Amino acid sequence: MKEYMLLMYYRLPVPLQNLAVSLYGLLLYQQRYRGVYKKYLKLYSKATHRDAKKEQKIQDKKFIRLLHYAVKNSPFYREFYKNIPWEEITSAADIVKLPVLSKDTLRDNIKNVYTIPKRRSITFYTGGTTGIPLGVRKRKIDVRKRMAYLDAYKLTFGVRNNKMRSARFFGKKILEDNPKKPIFWRNNYIGRQRFYSTYHLTEKNLPYYVADLNRYKPAAIDGFVSAIYTVAKYMEDNGIKPSFKPKAVFTTSETVLPFYRETIEKVFGCPLTDQYASNEGAPFIIQCRCGSYHEAIDTGIFEHLPAEGGMKLLVTGFDTFGTPLIRYDIGDRIIPADKDTVCPCHSSHPVIEGISGREAAFLVTAEGRVSEVQLSVFVSSLLKTVNQMQFIQKKDGGVHVLCIPVGKDTVWERERILAALRQFFGPGTKITLEVTDSLCRQKSGKFQLIRKEE
Repeated sequence: MKEYMLLMYYRLPVPLQNLAVSLYGLLLYQQRYRGVYKKYLKLYSKATHRDAKKEQKIQDKKFIRLLHYAVKNSPFYREFYKNIPWEEITSAADIVKLPVLSKDTLRDNIKNVYTIPKRRSITFYTGGTTGIPLGVRKRKIDVRKRMAYLDAYKLTFGVRNNKMRSARFFGKKILEDNPKKPIFWRNNYIGRQRFYSTYHLTEKNLPYYVADLNRYKPAAIDGFVSAIYTVAKYMEDNGIKPSFKPKAVFTTSETVLPFYRETIEKVFGCPLTDQYASNEGAPFIIQCRCGSYHEAIDTGIFEHLPAEGGMKLLVTGFDTFGTPLIRYDIGDRIIPADKDTVCPCHSSHPVIEGISGREAAFLVTAEGRVSEVQLSVFVSSLLKTVNQMQFIQKKDGGVHVLCIPVGKDTVWERERILAALRQFFGPGTKITLEVTDSLCRQKSGKFQLIRKEE
């Protein structure tokens, strides 16, 4: 049914597609921004998070409430904790007494994890690394509280969501693969949003994106950092200056590589601020105006466990009452900061250095493991020659490299790039180079610097 509706949508003329997108936007607005939304937006907007003791009490209270609710209403958690004196847990510090919830366990028992029926929930889907959609049920009140928290964060940068124009680069399939006209965006008039397709960002199409952004003049740009970077890099390489200055660029869902940030902030003349969450309902990690990543402990509990490839992140989300997540191994890695790190913004929420990405974000070569961070530094060293690169781990141990060059594709340029790749990876790694005008993305539209051969 969904595929049929999508085919019908693609057959509509662009004005009617805009109307369809806006009607869907109206539905989402009713779900996310009604009821308690305004109350919590006002509450969260006033919060400074400066009093560490007060924040700790808030975290303890929210955790105990979630724990008791989960055991009472979820058949899975009643069984999961049957041999644990969970009634004796009185604070967030006691969470270590509970078992870790793995992705496989959650997926295998999802029907018993739910605490509410489907008809009373809003369902979010996440594919994860398996590609199999996992439906997570959420209460409307929890969705609205999360949106209020996110919008309060945007207000710190002067952006009022749904009230100011925003340009959004997410993975929605808003137009067919080969549109008849070079109009690569659709409008949600209800939310004052213009959605730009992340699936058509080729060298041929980029002039149309840039021209429309300059016409639209958004107050904010948000979405996948790789897509926004593609537009910014094209503007930089072609000496195109924006005719507008957004208040901020908001990114999520992808690792913000250093050269992404540098190029985007330089081109658009505004701060890039990043935030971490998940469709499952992970608590927020938010980058403040001072540039620090803060673990928002009023939205959940973050645990850091030493693991291969960095520090493993366990999350407990305080807005996951419909599908409780307690000590959930979400599969992400974080980069810890020094224990004595204090942010100039004076928030007592813990500071981390950053989010390093998925646990599988590394290549295995003849010379050893190569991390996503190492690759990002390598790519940044080639920015005068290369716009973007993507690395595919071959089953035979080799590396297939997709590359979007800055200039013309010449034999000399290919040899130059190959020489740099051989020097970086070492003589024992088999390298193949493919010059292209677009890179591979997941079905969600997200970009992965490292992919595994299927």
